[in-house]
Amino acid sequence: MLSANCWKNTFFILITGITSSLAGKTLISNATILTLTDNQDASFVGDILIGSDGLIKEITTGSISRSSFNDNTLVVDATGKIVMPGFVSGHSHLWQSAFRGIAPDGELWPWLEKLHFVYGQHFDDGDFFAFTLHGAIDQLIHGITTTYNHSHWLGDDYEQYLEQYEAGLKSRQNFVFAFALDLSQDTDVSKKRLLKLMDEASEHSSVLGFSINARGYQRTPKKFPEELAIAKELGLTTQIHYLEQSSRQENERSQFSFFVESGVLYEGMSFAHFIHTDEEIQDAAAKANTSMIWNPLSNGRLGSGLADVTAYIEKGIGVGMGVDGQASADISDPFENMRMGLYATRMREENSKGLQPIDLLRLHTLRTAEVLKVSDKVGSLEPGKLADLLIIDPQSPITGPIFDPYATLVFACNASNIESVYVQGELQVSDGTPINHDLSLLIQDVDTRNRRLRLAAQ
Repeated sequence: MLSANCWKNTFFILITGITSSLAGKTLISNATILTLTDNQDASFVGDILIGSDGLIKEITTGSISRSSFNDNTLVVDATGKIVMPGFVSGHSHLWQSAFRGIAPDGELWPWLEKLHFVYGQHFDDGDFFAFTLHGAIDQLIHGITTTYNHSHWLGDDYEQYLEQYEAGLKSRQNFVFAFALDLSQDTDVSKKRLLKLMDEASEHSSVLGFSINARGYQRTPKKFPEELAIAKELGLTTQIHYLEQSSRQENERSQFSFFVESGVLYEGMSFAHFIHTDEEIQDAAAKANTSMIWNPLSNGRLGSGLADVTAYIEKGIGVGMGVDGQASADISDPFENMRMGLYATRMREENSKGLQPIDLLRLHTLRTAEVLKVSDKVGSLEPGKLADLLIIDPQSPITGPIFDPYATLVFACNASNIESVYVQGELQVSDGTPINHDLSLLIQDVDTRNRRLRLAAQ
């Protein structure tokens, strides 16, 4: 039973017009609802109606009127359970799911060398697809309903590269695909490929958007402005790895003046990691309305450092969260990611009065969706948005009495407490088991491919 204090300021109703053609498909009833919208901090007990189009139709305290749905509506009793938006990961490398635990004593570059150059050079047809699908389903099981797939090139085979996108479609997870231009080709070649992909994606509702994985500043500096020009021309976001490792910070910091002088900074740019900044960089990033994605688990595992997100937020830099690749974070659990980030921040600041559990939940949902420019579709529970949501049972495994549902989620829960995962109104995961995939066959395929790579790397 939740404390009566949890229900204060909850007497509101969010309703959109409902016609007979949009009658409810699923009704989640009597749930403790956390909308994570900016104007609603208090949780409340109520109902959520999901339409046949996969959108949230109605959210209300108490019970939704029987006239809003019909006898064909599936009613899910969520008494004693918490319903929240699906998590959003703002920075992920899904294919790395097959490489957990590698280089356990390695920081970023020794770890990258093992991943990309020891194993990556031996990739064959189907590897990217199997590994990416494995990573996407793993994220779904952990409650991540939308991800930013920061794709990679390993070699120069475009068909192999494209497997990362095709696996995303197969996974039934929503995603933003970070397209990486082939830096060995003329920019127009990559642009034509991207335009073709964007046109085809209009048929797939799970593709929430495209972005540019800009790598030129590290590998081919003259290509970097061209990457950004394409992003701006097509109205896409851009994301770069920046200021992740301490040992490279001076070299990377020196590049920031080039970013400013060349005019590549813009509102759609986000920096993955963005740890070793200084006041000048922070001020310029805030002035340009850029954002960053915080990856606590990965940053801790690789010994990269702790981003000062408190300062970033105060300066007006947009902050989202990501679980990075499973080879550097090793698990895709947003609960662990939030705990790691919040506890580390409190240890550094020696203060527990700053970021609070509700802030971390918003960072890993709505704020990340805002960074990715998809907050009109996901990130909070609101009528008109996609019905991407989690039903969480805080008593399985048991967490004890609930004083504050936000604190219970962040301090005491993990992915094993997730009972159900819905994406666009469709049940995708039940009690840790994917509904639409034979996970045992996929695991067998991934293991076989992984063993082949290990033998080839010897």
